[in-house]
Amino acid sequence: MNKNLYIIGAGTGSEDYLTQKAIKLIKVCDTVFSTTKRLSALFAPLRGDISEYPVDKISEIIEMSQAKNIALLVSGDTGFFSITGTVIQRLPVGINVEIVSGISCLTYFCSKIGCSYENIKVISLHGRENSLLGAISYNPAVFVLTGGSNKAHIVCKNLMDNDMGEIKAIAGENLSMPQERIVEGTVKELSQNIFEDLTVLFFKNPDFLNYYLPLCDSDFVRGKVPMTKEEVRAVTLAKLAVEPEDIVYDIGAGTGSVAISMARRAFDGCVYAVEQKGEAVELIKENRKRLGAGNVVAVHGSAPQVLAGLPRPDKAFIGGTSGNMTEIVRVLLERNPRIRLAANAVTLESLSEAVNSFENHGLETEVTCINASYSRKVGGYHMMTANNPVYIILGTVK
Repeated sequence: MNKNLYIIGAGTGSEDYLTQKAIKLIKVCDTVFSTTKRLSALFAPLRGDISEYPVDKISEIIEMSQAKNIALLVSGDTGFFSITGTVIQRLPVGINVEIVSGISCLTYFCSKIGCSYENIKVISLHGRENSLLGAISYNPAVFVLTGGSNKAHIVCKNLMDNDMGEIKAIAGENLSMPQERIVEGTVKELSQNIFEDLTVLFFKNPDFLNYYLPLCDSDFVRGKVPMTKEEVRAVTLAKLAVEPEDIVYDIGAGTGSVAISMARRAFDGCVYAVEQKGEAVELIKENRKRLGAGNVVAVHGSAPQVLAGLPRPDKAFIGGTSGNMTEIVRVLLERNPRIRLAANAVTLESLSEAVNSFENHGLETEVTCINASYSRKVGGYHMMTANNPVYIILGTVK
């Protein structure tokens, strides 16, 4: 017997926001399943015999069912952070599937607050571990699904801890339900509330930065702390191949020039700027705020000891080691055996140390030498003044 499965997006949960086709299918299908007790209870007025099953069992239940026409209710919209794809992947061959989309909480909430959503950055923290720091730093508007351990007020408290307390935010709780609540204010103000699991967040940042714009040396406050020059930063970042969602370490971060440059490439990730000198840590924080690099987290401490408390890295740049290069490389590879490493050296001794440390740990090593010169005006002429050469050492897994 051929079976027909209709996967129905239940929208925000209110019957008022079900499509007419969804209502018809719920009423006429031979049997109706749902993935939560909440959905079964909400739509009991339409159908009193809705049975709920956990997601990991639902495909098996559908296969065993003797019904010809089956409806499956799933939360929200079928194409918006939905379990629809997981269910379809687990279905046996021979079941005809039709997807009936619902109204997402994004479309509903934006209509309630009078906001268009074609340019909104969308992130889910429901059962996921993502960082909002980059998204809010580099986008004018960010919509976030919360839930589980990432409740809306906890998300706001975490943003406060990273100096984003004054960002404008709107929370939408129990959308379309009789107990619906919409709260607007700053991140700091919203953090003082207690929100339920079914809450979404909308952040507005009119001061967002374009992460495509280059950073010049003159953009940074330097003080007396050494800084990697912009030409060297450009080549280093190209070799390191930082990607949008990467977690990156900058070890011996100095002014934070490399960390902040990497943060613009890891605009959906996070960069941890590790620095043992207090003066440099304060400069990193100042430059982070000055240049809007919210996804840079300054870490005061010595590597490799301080690395233990940080998330697993995808890439790491080693700018300074205080003689601990070998131990730092060992710890980084323990944290992620597939990590991609880059280091800068200005002396032959530090070059040799970096190459030996990489190769002794089984990494494929490549060395690039950068010789940069700058023009300066002398009378009616322009002459070039050379900087000292800088070596960029790349370490990759063979």
